[in-house]
Amino acid sequence: MAPTQQDLYTAQARSLHGTGRVDVSGRAGLPVGAPSELGGSGHGYDPEQLYAAALATCLHQALVIAATETGVDPSGSEVTARVRLSNGGAQHYRFDATADVSLPTAEGDRRSRVIEQALRICPLGDRLDPPPA
Repeated sequence: MAPTQQDLYTAQARSLHGTGRVDVSGRAGLPVGAPSELGGSGHGYDPEQLYAAALATCLHQALVIAATETGVDPSGSEVTARVRLSNGGAQHYRFDATADVSLPTAEGDRRSRVIEQALRICPLGDRLDPPPA
């Protein structure tokens, strides 16, 4: 029998053409725009930055949970996510996401087990290529 799924939280974001912002869960919007490297103004956040922020935050929260569950102190832990946008031609875009994980209170196999558990907990963990070392 499969475990019962319980919805815990729902977030919503809305992007409107021409506004230069994304409204997030009914709050004042985040400024958005294309990066200067792609011909934009460079003002505001672009989708890749927002995704990197979501990935770093999700994986770090999962890392703290996994560390705590296995008796590892998460103090000083840090996750840095990077998202690279690529163009495959003919308006075919893709991105690759990577993350660096710092867990200074654990080493070797213990550190690896905590990171593996965090990747299972974080719903975005399977989007990393390759998994963090």
